[in-house]
Amino acid sequence: MENNTLQALGLLISETGAIAGIEVPISGTTLLGPGLQRRVRLKRLTFDDDLEITALFEMRVFDDEGRDLAGFYSKDNALPPFVARERLARVQPIEIPRTTRDSFRNAQTGEVVLSDGPNAVPELVFFQSMALPHLQAQGLPLDGSEPYLVVVYLMLANIIREKDALGEF
Repeated sequence: MENNTLQALGLLISETGAIAGIEVPISGTTLLGPGLQRRVRLKRLTFDDDLEITALFEMRVFDDEGRDLAGFYSKDNALPPFVARERLARVQPIEIPRTTRDSFRNAQTGEVVLSDGPNAVPELVFFQSMALPHLQAQGLPLDGSEPYLVVVYLMLANIIREKDALGEF
Protein backbone atom coordinates (compact mmCIF):
# COMPACT_ATOMS: atom_id res chain seq x y z
CA MET A 1 0.00 0.00 0.00
CA GLU A 2 1.38 3.43 -0.90
CA ASN A 3 2.42 5.91 1.78
CA ASN A 4 -0.13 8.48 0.52
CA THR A 5 -2.93 5.97 1.07
CA LEU A 6 -1.61 5.06 4.52
CA GLN A 7 -1.43 8.76 5.46
CA ALA A 8 -4.96 9.36 4.18
CA LEU A 9 -6.11 6.52 6.46
CA GLY A 10 -4.48 8.11 9.52
CA LEU A 11 -0.99 6.63 9.69
CA LEU A 12 1.98 8.94 10.24
CA ILE A 13 4.98 8.15 8.05
CA SER A 14 8.53 9.13 9.09
CA GLU A 15 11.20 10.44 6.73
CA THR A 16 12.63 6.91 6.57
CA GLY A 17 9.29 5.52 5.41
CA ALA A 18 8.48 3.78 8.70
CA ILE A 19 5.04 4.11 10.24
CA ALA A 20 5.64 6.42 13.20
CA GLY A 21 2.18 6.87 14.68
CA ILE A 22 -1.56 6.95 14.22
CA GLU A 23 -3.35 10.30 14.09
CA VAL A 24 -6.86 10.91 12.79
CA PRO A 25 -8.73 14.21 12.34
CA ILE A 26 -12.03 14.05 14.21
CA SER A 27 -15.24 16.03 14.14
CA GLY A 28 -15.26 19.63 15.23
CA THR A 29 -16.89 21.20 18.22
CA THR A 30 -18.69 24.49 18.74
CA LEU A 31 -16.25 25.23 21.57
CA LEU A 32 -13.46 25.87 19.08
CA GLY A 33 -13.24 28.78 16.69
CA PRO A 34 -13.31 28.51 12.90
CA GLY A 35 -10.23 26.99 11.29
CA LEU A 36 -9.35 24.88 14.32
CA GLN A 37 -9.24 21.12 14.08
CA ARG A 38 -9.16 18.34 16.64
CA ARG A 39 -7.01 15.28 16.04
CA VAL A 40 -6.71 12.09 18.04
CA ARG A 41 -3.44 10.24 18.24
CA LEU A 42 -2.73 6.80 19.65
CA LYS A 43 -0.39 7.45 22.55
CA ARG A 44 -0.05 3.96 24.01
CA LEU A 45 -1.42 0.45 23.51
CA THR A 46 -1.06 -2.14 26.25
CA PHE A 47 -2.07 -5.74 26.73
CA ASP A 48 -2.90 -7.12 30.17
CA ASP A 49 -1.87 -10.63 31.14
CA ASP A 50 -5.30 -11.90 30.02
CA LEU A 51 -4.81 -10.04 26.68
CA GLU A 52 -7.47 -7.40 27.38
CA ILE A 53 -6.39 -4.29 25.50
CA THR A 54 -6.13 -0.72 26.73
CA ALA A 55 -5.50 2.13 24.34
CA LEU A 56 -4.56 5.59 25.51
CA PHE A 57 -5.55 8.23 22.98
CA GLU A 58 -4.62 11.90 23.08
CA MET A 59 -6.78 14.63 21.58
CA ARG A 60 -5.01 17.80 20.47
CA VAL A 61 -6.12 21.01 18.76
CA PHE A 62 -4.45 22.31 15.58
CA ASP A 63 -4.85 25.53 13.63
CA ASP A 64 -5.45 25.74 9.88
CA GLU A 65 -1.68 25.76 9.30
CA GLY A 66 -1.30 22.43 11.09
CA ARG A 67 0.33 23.87 14.23
CA ASP A 68 -0.34 22.13 17.52
CA LEU A 69 -1.82 25.03 19.48
CA ALA A 70 -0.80 23.82 22.95
CA GLY A 71 2.83 23.82 21.87
CA PHE A 72 2.45 27.06 19.95
CA TYR A 73 0.79 29.01 22.78
CA SER A 74 3.18 27.70 25.41
CA LYS A 75 6.13 29.10 23.42
CA ASP A 76 4.52 32.36 22.27
CA ASN A 77 6.24 35.04 24.37
CA ALA A 78 4.46 37.85 22.49
CA LEU A 79 1.20 37.19 24.35
CA PRO A 80 0.56 38.70 27.77
CA PRO A 81 0.72 35.92 30.41
CA PHE A 82 -3.01 36.07 31.18
CA VAL A 83 -3.93 35.72 27.48
CA ALA A 84 -1.45 32.86 27.02
CA ARG A 85 -2.91 30.99 30.04
CA GLU A 86 -6.46 31.57 28.78
CA ARG A 87 -5.63 30.23 25.31
CA LEU A 88 -3.67 27.29 26.69
CA ALA A 89 -6.61 26.32 28.90
CA ARG A 90 -8.77 25.88 25.79
CA VAL A 91 -6.34 23.72 23.83
CA GLN A 92 -4.70 21.48 26.43
CA PRO A 93 -4.16 17.92 25.17
CA ILE A 94 -6.67 15.50 26.67
CA GLU A 95 -5.81 11.85 27.34
CA ILE A 96 -8.68 9.45 26.68
CA PRO A 97 -8.31 5.82 27.78
CA ARG A 98 -10.37 3.05 26.16
CA THR A 99 -10.34 -0.66 26.99
CA THR A 100 -11.83 -3.89 25.74
CA ARG A 101 -12.42 -4.95 29.36
CA ASP A 102 -16.15 -5.03 30.19
CA SER A 103 -16.99 -3.83 26.68
CA PHE A 104 -19.20 -5.79 24.29
CA ARG A 105 -19.95 -5.84 20.56
CA ASN A 106 -22.63 -7.38 18.44
CA ALA A 107 -20.90 -10.40 16.90
CA GLN A 108 -22.79 -9.89 13.62
CA THR A 109 -22.48 -6.13 13.09
CA GLY A 110 -19.49 -5.10 15.22
CA GLU A 111 -21.60 -2.43 16.91
CA VAL A 112 -20.79 -1.57 20.53
CA VAL A 113 -23.66 -2.98 22.64
CA LEU A 114 -24.60 -3.65 26.23
CA SER A 115 -23.57 -7.01 27.68
CA ASP A 116 -27.14 -8.30 27.38
CA GLY A 117 -27.64 -6.92 23.86
CA PRO A 118 -28.46 -9.15 20.89
CA ASN A 119 -25.48 -11.27 19.78
CA ALA A 120 -23.29 -9.58 22.44
CA VAL A 121 -19.78 -10.95 22.79
CA PRO A 122 -16.86 -9.54 24.76
CA GLU A 123 -15.03 -6.96 22.67
CA LEU A 124 -11.78 -8.92 22.93
CA VAL A 125 -13.49 -12.01 21.46
CA PHE A 126 -14.88 -9.86 18.65
CA PHE A 127 -11.46 -8.44 17.76
CA GLN A 128 -9.81 -11.85 17.97
CA SER A 129 -12.32 -13.21 15.46
CA MET A 130 -11.89 -10.44 12.87
CA ALA A 131 -10.70 -11.50 9.45
CA LEU A 132 -9.82 -9.65 6.27
CA PRO A 133 -13.43 -9.50 4.98
CA HIS A 134 -14.51 -7.70 8.20
CA LEU A 135 -11.85 -5.06 7.68
CA GLN A 136 -12.68 -4.66 4.01
CA ALA A 137 -16.35 -4.18 4.98
CA GLN A 138 -15.20 -1.33 7.23
CA GLY A 139 -13.81 0.38 4.13
CA LEU A 140 -10.14 -0.49 4.51
CA PRO A 141 -8.56 -0.99 1.06
CA LEU A 142 -6.83 -4.26 1.98
CA ASP A 143 -6.06 -7.07 -0.42
CA GLY A 144 -4.31 -9.45 1.97
CA SER A 145 -0.76 -8.59 0.92
CA GLU A 146 -0.26 -5.89 3.58
CA PRO A 147 2.16 -6.51 6.44
CA TYR A 148 0.45 -7.65 9.63
CA LEU A 149 1.31 -4.56 11.67
CA VAL A 150 0.02 -2.22 8.96
CA VAL A 151 -3.33 -4.01 9.23
CA VAL A 152 -3.28 -3.61 13.04
CA TYR A 153 -2.45 0.10 12.74
CA LEU A 154 -5.27 0.62 10.25
CA MET A 155 -7.67 -1.17 12.60
CA LEU A 156 -6.64 1.23 15.39
CA ALA A 157 -7.16 4.24 13.13
CA ASN A 158 -10.64 2.90 12.32
CA ILE A 159 -11.37 2.58 16.04
CA ILE A 160 -10.60 6.29 16.44
CA ARG A 161 -13.05 7.10 13.64
CA GLU A 162 -15.66 4.80 15.20
CA LYS A 163 -15.28 6.35 18.68
CA ASP A 164 -15.55 9.82 17.11
CA ALA A 165 -18.79 8.83 15.33
CA LEU A 166 -20.14 7.58 18.67
CA GLY A 167 -19.34 10.98 20.22
CA GLU A 168 -16.65 9.63 22.54
CA PHE A 169 -14.06 12.25 21.55
